[in-house]
Amino acid sequence: MNDYTISSINDVVLVTLSNVPNSTAALADIFKAIGEFQINVDMICQTAPYKDTTEISFTIDQTDLTKTLAVIGQIKESCDNLFTEISTGNCKFIIHSELLKTQSGIAARLFNVMAENGLQIKLITTSDVEISILLDSSEFDKVEDVLKKEFQ
Repeated sequence: MNDYTISSINDVVLVTLSNVPNSTAALADIFKAIGEFQINVDMICQTAPYKDTTEISFTIDQTDLTKTLAVIGQIKESCDNLFTEISTGNCKFIIHSELLKTQSGIAARLFNVMAENGLQIKLITTSDVEISILLDSSEFDKVEDVLKKEFQ
């Protein structure tokens, strides 16, 4: 029996907002505006705050890029120092396993196999049963092969 399921998604865009005010209210406003545009946000990662700002990254489907840029334009009207970085041409791989709840070292295996194969992770998020990684789409076939060999 295989303990791991690997799935993938193409055409993923990484959006990073820097100089976001370090407040829950600011984050709520950002994601409320995104939600009002009916944009589905997937991976969300916030850096540790530094002084009075933080950085937030999230992923969206490529088809929502134009709407997302419009929303960010609106957000910048009330958040003067907001800096936006957009990275297109990405793919996401999801490693799913109930073993993540009880076994240590699974993330170490993932980072090790990626490093051994010269693969650069752009973003990583986890839950109690999933590890999601974002990489450049040009590496899709290699990543798929590497993950299948390691986890299936």
